[in-house]
Amino acid sequence: LKFSQQYAAMGWRSIAVLAAALQAALGQQPLTIELKRYDSEFRRKIRHAGSTVHQLLHVSEFYGEIGVGTPPQMFRVVFDTGSGNLVIPTVKCQSKACVEHKRFDSSVSSTAVQVAYDDDTPVEEGDDRDTTTISYGSGKLTGEYVRDVVCMDPSNSGGCTEIDFLGVKEETTFPFIHLPFDGIFGLGLSGLSVGNNFNFLTRLKGLPQVFTAFIADPKVEEATALSFGAVRNEWMLSPVQWAPIQRDWHDVQGYWMVGMTKAVVRGPSPVALAVCDDSTASSPRCKVAVDTGSSLLMGPREGIELICSTLAVANDCSNYNELPSLEFEIVSDDSGGTVSLVLEKELYVERNDNGCAVRLHPLDVPPSVPPMWVFGHVVLQKYVTVYDAEHRRIGFALANHKARGHVVVPDSSESCNDDDAAMKANNLPRCAELVSE
Repeated sequence: LKFSQQYAAMGWRSIAVLAAALQAALGQQPLTIELKRYDSEFRRKIRHAGSTVHQLLHVSEFYGEIGVGTPPQMFRVVFDTGSGNLVIPTVKCQSKACVEHKRFDSSVSSTAVQVAYDDDTPVEEGDDRDTTTISYGSGKLTGEYVRDVVCMDPSNSGGCTEIDFLGVKEETTFPFIHLPFDGIFGLGLSGLSVGNNFNFLTRLKGLPQVFTAFIADPKVEEATALSFGAVRNEWMLSPVQWAPIQRDWHDVQGYWMVGMTKAVVRGPSPVALAVCDDSTASSPRCKVAVDTGSSLLMGPREGIELICSTLAVANDCSNYNELPSLEFEIVSDDSGGTVSLVLEKELYVERNDNGCAVRLHPLDVPPSVPPMWVFGHVVLQKYVTVYDAEHRRIGFALANHKARGHVVVPDSSESCNDDDAAMKANNLPRCAELVSE
């Protein structure tokens, strides 16, 4: 029986490899997937005009369905350019949060292989194996390594590849139990992955290593979507402007990270803000991670506070109509060219029953981590982004919000009120968003 199971697994794996080779030989059409939206609330306290003000912000996550294993087991996952691994629960995990979600069962997948180490070594009977622990906001999880076939479009065997992933065997109750999705699908570069075999883009066969992200405007009946293997010009109102990723950011840190020179408040008298000043550099540059898994625009505390004090958004919205636009200059080439990303007040300010709140938030990182900015949906809703791993670059273009007319109703909307002391102490802005530290 054991021999028969091994033989069957080898047969299915051969079929998967053959299919991948055939796709590579014949070429494959771009694969587009539409995502659902999960909305939650984030409450924060800020100092405003000498007093403490309570603010309410709404944040979102976008998720879709993938198939893992043979036959495919279906999972809802957030597609996140700010992380580099596929992470899903397994049947080994008996925590309350795991039990409330889909769990992967390797025993019913003919192509599953238990992996001992990040170098792809299979587990032998009696051998030890590595585990990895990842922190997400105020929660954390621990998982083992598994290798199996993962398909972005299981119904049509589309976007299938064999990758290593993290199978969760233990996780905290919060925040995972509240989430409508089961795991996270990291679309970061190889530096963010446990190993090369864990990186989806590196392992994907038959499609160019490029994908396009379109974030829907919640005021418009349209769908958020990702398209793998193509630059989707029909989603754009302007030509793509490219920004390079420095080699060390690409290979070592693994973030989709570009350089920024400054921020400008574009009022009647524009004010250039030196948020990237560095006395040790001839051409000061901030590091900016472009992150489909983040809602807010985040950055070092000093820079965020400088921008917010210059904008001077009234908590009662009394000056909302007079608020200026906010511009960020992104490095486009080595000669000093820039790409200008301009945000109007409708993008960087949320107006709700509690008043007006700026959708910027300080990102406090440990001393060992270099300061960085994060451009989340605040930026990505206006600009379609193209992620080109082969050429180490990110493209920006104005989004054509009339081009995507298919309606996707948000799957769920609930309050996510985080009272966890550690989360507050670290000024983490999202309990419903997965943030790998």
